[in-house]
Order: sequence, then C-alpha cells, then structure tokens
Amino acid sequence: MREIVTLQLGNLSNYVATHFWNTQESYFTYSDNEEQSLVDHDVHWRAGIGADGSDTFLPRTVIYDLKGGFGPLRKINPLYDVGAAKPDADIAGDALWPGKPAIHKQAPLELGSYQKSLDAGTAPAALTPSSVRYWSDYSRVYYHPRSLVQLYDFEVHSAIMPFERFEMGAELFRSLEKDDEIVDRDARPFVEECDQMQGFQVFTTLDDAWGGFAGSYVEALRDEHPKACIWVWGLQTPAPGLAREKRRLCFANVAQALNHACSQASMVVPLALPARPPLGVSLQAASAWHSSALLATAAESLLLPSRLRVDPSRHSRPASLWELTQSLNIAGNQTLANMRMAVASRASPSGDAAPDMDLSEVGYLKDGATARNEGGSFFGRVSTWRGSHEDTERDATDEADEALNERPVIGNSVSRR
Repeated sequence: MREIVTLQLGNLSNYVATHFWNTQESYFTYSDNEEQSLVDHDVHWRAGIGADGSDTFLPRTVIYDLKGGFGPLRKINPLYDVGAAKPDADIAGDALWPGKPAIHKQAPLELGSYQKSLDAGTAPAALTPSSVRYWSDYSRVYYHPRSLVQLYDFEVHSAIMPFERFEMGAELFRSLEKDDEIVDRDARPFVEECDQMQGFQVFTTLDDAWGGFAGSYVEALRDEHPKACIWVWGLQTPAPGLAREKRRLCFANVAQALNHACSQASMVVPLALPARPPLGVSLQAASAWHSSALLATAAESLLLPSRLRVDPSRHSRPASLWELTQSLNIAGNQTLANMRMAVASRASPSGDAAPDMDLSEVGYLKDGATARNEGGSFFGRVSTWRGSHEDTERDATDEADEALNERPVIGNSVSRR
C-alpha cells in the first residue's frame, strides 16, 4: 500500500506536522456523492480497532515532545479509553487497601475553545495567534496512544535548563535508547504493520538539541533499515532579534545537525521562514501557529505525488519517495536540497510571476541576513503544481515539449514535474 511512517521530533516539528495532518484529514470524503479524493489515505493513515470494537483510522506517526509540550492533549483519547465510565478506578488498589484513598493530582489543562467546539460538534470559532497556546489546540485528528511519546528529562521552553545544544539531544537519545530501546519500542510497531513501506518522513528542528536527537535517531533507523528511504524536513525556529551568542549557538547546531543527517538520510530539506516574505504573504513570525503553516504548506505540497492515486483522467501521477529522492540526488551523494515555493497564482493579472520564496535559508548571521544560495543552476529538481485540471493539462503539454530537449545525461540538470 506504499505506506510512509512519519516521525515528529520536537515542538516546532509538531506544529508543522499538525498542519500536515489537518490537511490530510481535509482530503477525506464521507459521501458516495462526493468525488473520490486523489489522495490515497492508506499511505499515511492506518486502520485499527478501538476499545469498544469500532474501526479506527489514525495517522501512522510517532510524536515526541518534551514535558509540557503536548498541552491538554490526552494520551488515551476517547476511541481507546476503556475507563471513561470510572476514570479514577483502581481495582488492584481497592483489593489491597480497605480504606478510602486520598487522591492528589494536578488539575489538567483546560481545552481551548476550538477543541471544545470540535468535541461538542459545533462550528468552531476562527483561530487566532493569541488563542493557540499549543500545537494540540488546533489539531483536528485523534492519535493512537502509541503515537504520543512525552520525554520527561527536559521541559519545553525551560529557562533553567533549555534543550538547546546539539550534544544534549544526542546524549538524550543515547540514554533513552540504552534504557528503553525507543526505536524498537516506538517506531517498529508501525513499520511492522506496513505491507510495502515507501520509507520514513522525519520532521525535526536543526537549530536546537532536537537536531542532535534526530541525527542519532536517523542513524539508528539507517542501521535497522539500510535500504529504506528516509526523508528529513530540517526546520529552523523563527528567531528575530537573537543575541549574538545565541545566533552562534544556533548556527553551530544547524551545521552539526546537517552533517549528521546528510550522512544517513536519503534526502534532507532545510525549511525556514524567508528573511523577507514577498508581497501578498502575510504572517506573524512570532506565532508558531502562523509560521509553521507556511512550512507545512511547502512540505505537504512537495511530497504530494507520493500519496496520489493512479488516475489518468484527472492527471494524477503518483511518484514514490525513492523516485522523488532520485530526481534530486542524481549523483548518489547529493542528499541536501533547496526548497522554493510560490503561494499565489502562477501569474498575476499584470503578467508578473508569482512571488517566489526561498525556504531553505540556512543559519541566521544577523538580523535580516541569512546564508543563502543565489545561484540559478541545479543538479536535479522536483516541481509540484497545484491548480485546476486545465492548468495541469497545460503544464503537462509544456512538460512534453521540454522533455524533447531534456535527457538524463551525466553532467546535465534533471528536472521532474
């Protein structure tokens, strides 16, 4: 079924991946009168059985975050909650102790208004940057209990012991792998469910300790699955106005994370907000909900061919993760790619080209400046367009004309659309 297993490492990664899963959920069709979706849902979703015997269909993902990062999200959702009728029941304790126990527990975080509306089945109010406190505040999907893994060694956004150095993440992974074998414990069950797995999709940040955690995790995946395709989205946290020492630390983390990831992954694509978004693109960089939406749009669009159904009548042409990777890594040792995206129509009424954003600006040198590649040449390229069938048909005709003059000759650029 061409399954893809997703790994989400860190808080910003979960913000981005939540947008990704909300988008996948929006492709579902619930009526026979609706046109079948072009997306093959079995690629990213898995069927299962709930606590009451009902069928479930949940994301095939493993989500890691630090203490406090999940917000009000419960590990056991209503689909798997067998003790919902008596949540405080303790049968073993009642048998051993005849007295009445005194229960001391921390008050749970209150659900946001958006989640309350979803639970009540009413139309939710519009989200705003101020109303989104956690990535779970705008999540529209349930996750399997095995998908949620909270790491208690560090606390999210801690000022006392921040999780900010590459070595801290690598050391945390080593200790967890030694004690709990987390790759076998967390990822293996989802892999073993797959019939014909395409590979892994990994969301991680590069400029903090999660880069070290991801580097060690990807290395363990490569040892366990030497022939698997591992596609890494390397995110950078929007950080305007950082102090000089902090910028240096982030830059060092990015360098180490890219070095480790590129040595083990099949493809690594850094993603960061552009220093100056083009006209027509409005976002609040300080809002993780806002900034992650732009990055998720890029990630979801580029790998869309990997989850399409075969449908020639609707110009649906699927491509596996390996095919997309090979189109970029044509020499076999080019595992780092640059990402550019236009989020408007391809041409404005005046005839100007759509705004083009470079989303792979690596490292922050100073406010408003980044290390970037201005060159227009490329070794391999994958292009994805989203639009009407008429636009797609016109693009296919243009591509056929270009294909007459383009051949995969050694030394020449290769472009896949």
